[in-house]
Amino acid sequence: MAEQRKENKALYILTHDFKYEGLILLFLALVAIVLGTLIVDGTLIIDETAFLIGSYPMVFAWTLIVLGAISLLLSVWPFYKPSIVELKRVSWPTQGRIIEDTITVFTFSLILAIFFFLVDLALTPLMNWFIRIGSRI
Repeated sequence: MAEQRKENKALYILTHDFKYEGLILLFLALVAIVLGTLIVDGTLIIDETAFLIGSYPMVFAWTLIVLGAISLLLSVWPFYKPSIVELKRVSWPTQGRIIEDTITVFTFSLILAIFFFLVDLALTPLMNWFIRIGSRI
């Protein structure tokens, strides 16, 4: 008979992906960062009689901020991980192509700026003429 091994529940939780764990971690990270910031700012005051954190509120606040930042990175990392693989496959343009495209964009922007300047130059007297006619009525 084959023996059934009991799987460690803690190991199961740590090794399996759950549907909403990233969102929960993101929420907790933001809460930790906000609480730490409020303590550093002085908006949230910790009573000196509080066990352990009452003696060192700034250490606690900065620990919250650092842990929140690390948790924030861990919660968004799975979304960016596939992007890094894709970036390795991208064929990047040459320096000559980048310079050529940059000159094209600047030239087009300059042409549009001149066009809108001329349209504004032509429409300003026309609008002033309409304003003068409207004030006479």
